Amino acid sequence: MALATVFVFSCHTDATLGIESVSFTIRDRPVAQVNKRLFGHFLERASWGEPGPENSLQPGTQKIQPEAVDLMRQMNIPIIRFPAGTDVDFIDWRDLISNVPGRAPERPVTVGHSGHEITNQFGLDEYFQLRDELGVETILVTNFLDAVSAKVPLGEAALKAAGLVAYANAPVGAALPDAMPDWPAVRAKNGHPEPYNVEYLQIGNEVFGRKFRRRVREGTGLTEPAELSQWYLQCLKAYIDAIDAVDPTINLIIDGVMGDDIERTILADATIRDRVKYAAFHVYAPGGVSEVTQAGNVVPAGTLSASDWWQALVAMPGAVGEDGMMLAFRNRIKFARSLGYKVAVTEWNWNGWGFEDLDLPPEVNWRLASGIGTAGFLNGLMRQGNEIEMACQSMLVGTTWDITSIRVDPTGQRLPYFLPQGQMTLFYNNYHGSTVLAVEPTNVLSYRQPFKIGWASRPEHNVAYVDLVATADEQTIYLHALNRSLDQDLSITLDFSEFSHVGNSVTHHLFAERHPQHQEDENQQLGAITHRSFPIQGQVIHTTLPQQSVSIFAISRT
Repeated sequence: MALATVFVFSCHTDATLGIESVSFTIRDRPVAQVNKRLFGHFLERASWGEPGPENSLQPGTQKIQPEAVDLMRQMNIPIIRFPAGTDVDFIDWRDLISNVPGRAPERPVTVGHSGHEITNQFGLDEYFQLRDELGVETILVTNFLDAVSAKVPLGEAALKAAGLVAYANAPVGAALPDAMPDWPAVRAKNGHPEPYNVEYLQIGNEVFGRKFRRRVREGTGLTEPAELSQWYLQCLKAYIDAIDAVDPTINLIIDGVMGDDIERTILADATIRDRVKYAAFHVYAPGGVSEVTQAGNVVPAGTLSASDWWQALVAMPGAVGEDGMMLAFRNRIKFARSLGYKVAVTEWNWNGWGFEDLDLPPEVNWRLASGIGTAGFLNGLMRQGNEIEMACQSMLVGTTWDITSIRVDPTGQRLPYFLPQGQMTLFYNNYHGSTVLAVEPTNVLSYRQPFKIGWASRPEHNVAYVDLVATADEQTIYLHALNRSLDQDLSITLDFSEFSHVGNSVTHHLFAERHPQHQEDENQQLGAITHRSFPIQGQVIHTTLPQQSVSIFAISRT
């Protein structure tokens, strides 16, 4: 007898189709580790459209609305990245604290990378108060562009970056580098004498970006990759020396791709390999959806069928392997991995916009597709758990962009709620094992996805309708299965014959689309979880995955 729990994220349907069952044999053999940090989040403050926590505060306070914090607790977040991505290389971290020496006690308004202003009510100390409430680890990100663009002398820029580490991690009274302000004393004045003990620091953000690289060329006059790689190395080593003078134990992260292949010189450098543990990679898809091509030719978006749209949107982000199953990355991480770096996916999400300008077929709920696409990427992260150690879904909280895990009303009049991408990461984070088990699929059903939509490349291989990963701990086996079909329920067979013992019933937790009568209010999350239980016999389970769905089967090993 077997004891199983089934968790399902889906748009519920009663349709059944006569398609031969897809079979999965689950082996009692670990093939990868699943680090809890794969289910992290990015608490970004984006000046150019989504201030995130800055607009999510309880009115009249500097704290995120308590109802939103309650949702964060439900997510069991292991690690949070803060405070910025693209903006971080255009701002001064000191704007996020009070009582900076030589300044007025109040915090200034910051101007981000595109000239937009953002206030700093939710700064470093407010973040760390939230961190302590949630019990998470932290990745801080520091400005690197000031140095490599020669906007600021290298020594000054490195000292400023090390100052962030001193504010976060140095004890009061610690010996600090010459000319560095007494940041631990400032932290104490701001109400926190004890160090915050930040675990991770990322130096720069997306140095491969066009705006970043243009600023470097304009500021230094360097254009040749060989010259640029040596200059970047000089800057990184200066940063590392300054940081190590404050805290030589903090884990360092740098970009795994830097443009013009200069990362091949930088990542291979002995000093960098010795001190930097993580190479960072980012992935978003689809971006703007108005541009559709097939074999290099523009395809009018209005000519795509409902199936075309759906099958494309649920097969991103990520890369499809030869077996049709999703990976987080294929070739992009190979060089960094060959040198021994662990991968940190410090930004990722299903991120699409422009749907309001399209006349999508009514069968296509792109928001639901975003959740299913997110699940596919999470399957990929777990499959590559031996290579990828952490990941931060962007963005944790906000008021405008459609990638925020938690949507907040800035006035506080409406309760916060989850968007599908955040719901899915919550779903996976709450139900997964610590190792990936070998799975052998039979009779895999797949489809060809020929379209390039926005940023998302066309998959190199056919896409499996059913994408399944098995994870396990000592007590439970978890099967994470998504059905990418728009309009077909799919039967699957799960074979646990290799396991010596499993329990005696199935509890089916169904995450289904909200009842139509509740959908007139768009400011509500997409679905809710229901539960049902039924007995099973033997070590082979036959079940059905609803169309447009994600399921998690939890099977007891005792």
